[in-house]
Amino acid sequence: MCLISDRHGRLIKAVREGSDFVSPHGVHRYCLRHVCSNFNSSIKNVVLKDLCWQVGSEYQLRKFNRIMEEIKKQDVKAFAYLDQINKEKWTASHDGGWQCGILTTNMSECINGVLKGARRLPVSALVEITLERTVHYFHVRAIKGKKMLQNNQLWTDSACKMFISWQQKAVEHTVTKYSHAQQSASVVTKRQNRHGMNTHVVKIVNRECSCGK
Repeated sequence: MCLISDRHGRLIKAVREGSDFVSPHGVHRYCLRHVCSNFNSSIKNVVLKDLCWQVGSEYQLRKFNRIMEEIKKQDVKAFAYLDQINKEKWTASHDGGWQCGILTTNMSECINGVLKGARRLPVSALVEITLERTVHYFHVRAIKGKKMLQNNQLWTDSACKMFISWQQKAVEHTVTKYSHAQQSASVVTKRQNRHGMNTHVVKIVNRECSCGK
């Protein structure tokens, strides 16, 4: 189990004292959006805030190190702020795969948008409107999901856009097969400006790539 939250002191203490959130049974991770927000409140620099998001969401260790060095060049205090936070807690490159690509608490906090305006109501009215809005929320999306399946669309629109973007990049890479039995290959990425031309090993059977993504 992976718990993603902000860095509230009492919450961290509760997790630390709980026996359930100890690897390999469970881990605690920090919401990257909250990390960036707190970082910006301290550093007050929008450019560095964007770099904070980039470094936290980067899966490749070498790119993580490169962005951290860029932050250090721009502001040593900003670098020190991020460097003192346990990297396993907030960076995709050090997470170990626990978060499965989910870097924020947006998935749970979106419910706040559904229930906006309901929290100040009396208890009975609050319960009623919570039920009505939640049912409506799932009903509308169930209809949309059914239409997607009828059109043989197995993924959401945002996921499809992401897959198409990745596919467009992938066709420009150079692939050399190593082993048909193990379904492994060497992939050389396309050169883009000063970047690219990196060689990675892909193992389809294990669903692994040496790039770390």
